[in-house]
Amino acid sequence: MNIIRISRRAALSACAIVAFGAVGAQAETKHRLEISLETGPNHIRNIGVTEWIEDLMKRSNGRIEAKIYHGAAKFKDTDVPKALNQGALDMGYPGTWQLGKFVEDFDAPDLPIFYGRTREQVYKVWDGPAGKQVVDKIEKKLGVKVIGPWLDLGFGQTFSVKAEIKTHEDMKNLKIRIPGGSANIARYQVLEANPLKIAWPDVAQALQRGTIDGLFTTFESTRSAKLWDSGVKFAYVNNQTFLQYLPTISGKAWASYPKDIQDLIVSSWAEKVGSLRDRANERQNEAREDAKKNGITVHDASKADLDATRAKLMAKQDELVKELKIDPELVKSIAATLSGT
Repeated sequence: MNIIRISRRAALSACAIVAFGAVGAQAETKHRLEISLETGPNHIRNIGVTEWIEDLMKRSNGRIEAKIYHGAAKFKDTDVPKALNQGALDMGYPGTWQLGKFVEDFDAPDLPIFYGRTREQVYKVWDGPAGKQVVDKIEKKLGVKVIGPWLDLGFGQTFSVKAEIKTHEDMKNLKIRIPGGSANIARYQVLEANPLKIAWPDVAQALQRGTIDGLFTTFESTRSAKLWDSGVKFAYVNNQTFLQYLPTISGKAWASYPKDIQDLIVSSWAEKVGSLRDRANERQNEAREDAKKNGITVHDASKADLDATRAKLMAKQDELVKELKIDPELVKSIAATLSGT
């Protein structure tokens, strides 16, 4: 009888050791998070994401191992949504303009209704019900997880090499690089320019070769790539649209994380994104001054020109919504939100 009791105790002790070992193994499990960014390490997106990732890894007590691939070392931004869908990439920050080919409603941020709006007005829309609506659609379409509020790049402007743009009419017949997005194409066509889709890593060469006369981008992006060295001499500021990135994790990667890691990712991003947005705004203002210091002449659109451009674009909005297959109810929701700001 004593032998039997001892055996049972030994068995229970062995089970306890196995259970403890399992818990210990779980605590030491490393969860991979590889991130692809098309922009370089000195770009505000890369700086912000790097700061968040460093904080996330620290708060995970070493359970998350993250690596950021800068400068399209892994994927160009145009390829990121597909890579996330296929599980070939853990995380990316695609711009809204890269998602319209999957969910048409993501062309809405570039509609004329947003022309000349403040960033606070933009937040009211995309941090609210309209944003949830389009996020739900992209999550379902691509099988991904958008972890929270969108990350800012800032207001898009038009930069040029030889043609000095002082009003929207000066863009007529110019070949203007855009990052993508059907609404971006349509907007420049309405302004009688010729939009060309070119990936960011290829922009400097396109400018130097004369493939394009200018580009649609931000002051921060211009500074990060030192585009004044590639011939950019003028900037036309009209805040034509506000550019944002979606913090997106592949469904494959998301499903591999335990609940506490998922919660940590979501909560840490929510805590961080506000300060990253403010910093992006500060960086855009600093980058504008740096552009001027490096020989770029900056022209702010006059109120008369802004009003004329807005009227010209808004006259085409209903047609654009139909052509781009954007949900008309979404546009109504956007208009209702903006009317209250």
